[in-house]
Amino acid sequence: MDKKQLTYFTASLALSTLSVATVQAAPSAKFAATWTSEPALASVAVIENATEDDTFVDEKMGYTLATIKVPQDKELLVGVSAEIGLVTYGSVKGKNGGSGKAIADAEAYVTVMAVAKNGGGVSTAAPGTIILSKRIQQLSATLGGVIQSCTDGDTDFDGVAEVDPDGTINFADECIVTDEEIGLLLNTTAAHHFNLVLPNMDQGEYDIKAVFSTGARAEVDICDSSEDYCGDLYDADGTVSVSAEAKAVINKTMVTVQQVRAAKGGVIDTVITEP
Repeated sequence: MDKKQLTYFTASLALSTLSVATVQAAPSAKFAATWTSEPALASVAVIENATEDDTFVDEKMGYTLATIKVPQDKELLVGVSAEIGLVTYGSVKGKNGGSGKAIADAEAYVTVMAVAKNGGGVSTAAPGTIILSKRIQQLSATLGGVIQSCTDGDTDFDGVAEVDPDGTINFADECIVTDEEIGLLLNTTAAHHFNLVLPNMDQGEYDIKAVFSTGARAEVDICDSSEDYCGDLYDADGTVSVSAEAKAVINKTMVTVQQVRAAKGGVIDTVITEP
């Protein structure tokens, strides 16, 4: 190989090496992921042995963050997964026709947003806020009580107790009646997933925020003369106390972000049409 050929070969090799190095120095970011491995958020609402109407609400909010670069007019497909635990409990305790309701409401939801790192605007992923899990538990009861013991005596009727035509329970005066109680507890944990999309993104670098929220609500509704729903259930001689508890927990989460290119007309806001 003469000197001229050697110079040409060396220059070509250098140009080839530079081209490879340039391609490797600026890779195209098409995927990002972030996750949590410990319980992230928990909301708890508790009302114990209330003898009058009461409501307690607790809410928590937090977010996970992923960053991705986007070319012009590309879509971002975001997948959100989370383990959701819901606990609801209600109990009613009373006697002599006391009535009440225990209501427990637990939920967890998520909203995904893209925040431009260059100071641009904020876009919310379609279709908006997603309820990952929700439960409303209602326990209603009218309780007559537990008869512990009775002694003979003069009464207006035979036997230990009698029921009037309107449903009122009457006990003999010489009977000892203690509170009767019923309760209901539900505890579930399950993994949930939902896909969201950010269409026609402008070129730039974005922080993808998955904002998780939990909510818990406990409510006690004591049946009294002012309640429309009570009707014949209300008994002025009845006594009642109600407990309600709700808890919502977000455990492990996973958020994935993928840069895609949708088919023409492939990203649309539509409705379900019955055949």
